Amino acid sequence: MISVNVKFIGNDVQSLTVSGHAEYAKSGKDLVCAGVSAIVMGGINALESNLKNVEIINKDNELGVIVLNSNNEIQIILNTIYVQLKTIEDSYAKYIKINKN
Repeated sequence: MISVNVKFIGNDVQSLTVSGHAEYAKSGKDLVCAGVSAIVMGGINALESNLKNVEIINKDNELGVIVLNSNNEIQIILNTIYVQLKTIEDSYAKYIKINKN
């Protein structure tokens, strides 16, 4: 199962991390993993101009973002990632779980 951990301070995303594997299908054919990977990597790529304001986590089986100094652009991108992942969770709850704290 893919585990997504999202920490909010008020309405602002403070951190978002993704770990695990969906195991929806065989490697290379797993639509849930592919969708989650595309969303998270696309979001991280969109944050590239804000790298002084965020810390990118990319280790072992975990990928994510920690906000160091928030701004409107960062929040729009992170909230977009969150909504897109929530949409996948709504359809594939057996394979992805979002933990919001």
